[in-house]
Amino acid sequence: MTRLGALLAGALFAATPSFAQTVGSCARGGGANQPQAVWVLFDLGSAQVRGDNKSKIAEAAVTAKARQVASICVVGHTDKLGDKVLNEQLGRARSRAVAAELVSAGIPAKDIVIAVDPEAFGDMSLGNLDAQEKDRKVMILFSR
Repeated sequence: MTRLGALLAGALFAATPSFAQTVGSCARGGGANQPQAVWVLFDLGSAQVRGDNKSKIAEAAVTAKARQVASICVVGHTDKLGDKVLNEQLGRARSRAVAAELVSAGIPAKDIVIAVDPEAFGDMSLGNLDAQEKDRKVMILFSR
């Protein structure tokens, strides 16, 4: 592991809370009446929720309460740069960071499921498109 990789791995887990429900995938579906998924974008190599996304997460919590969703799934994603194992850890850390914001907004931790789907498009290389911001995200999905 490179020195940068070791530093990144240490930073990822320094301040993330522990959530009991961590799974590989989330329940999908629920019909046309489901609230739309919410995207929370992240900076390269970071699991810190940007200030401009905090209101988006708070709004997702309000939507979840108003629509009486049964659970919220937060799915962490990464771009294709870097080590696959570190990208999976980064995706999970991003999910936990968003989950912590949802808990701060009043969503019970027991209603949040954390998942990770790192590295957009799997093993397929996209050349200079491997580092797109839209791939560095957490998707907030609602389930009834």
